[in-house]
Amino acid sequence: MLIVRKSNYVIYLQFERALGEEFLYMSRVFSEFGMKLVPMKLDDFKSIRMKEHQFVICCVRDIRALINYQKLLKRYMNFMLRQGSITLFEYSSFAITHDDAILKTKKVFQERLPVSMFRMADRAGQEIFSKLVTNSSRWPGGKRAKLPEY
Repeated sequence: MLIVRKSNYVIYLQFERALGEEFLYMSRVFSEFGMKLVPMKLDDFKSIRMKEHQFVICCVRDIRALINYQKLLKRYMNFMLRQGSITLFEYSSFAITHDDAILKTKKVFQERLPVSMFRMADRAGQEIFSKLVTNSSRWPGGKRAKLPEY
């Protein structure tokens, strides 16, 4: 079982054997900001245990990928999204439905294909960078307990 601890990388869900050109382009863009784009097959993603919040990018282009993605979404990813352990960037040619509660928490970002690779990398990169910057300035100790006032 893999144990993921640091969030200086982004997980790219791989539905096919060969990586597409969008992976290579986005990997190059993310490497300029000091982050790595890691391709991960669905079986590996199912066995992963995350210690910290992670960012996941998936690009669903065909029917076979849609069927595999919906199975993964139903069994694993909906739980991870409700738990708050992942933020999902979803690029799809199909209408994929999510729970309203998950969509309200801003943990899923959906974009319709076809979309330019620049827009894909820009949208994901801005959101990831803003979350990493805002989370790095948080106090790790929590809040002090207070008694209720009457």
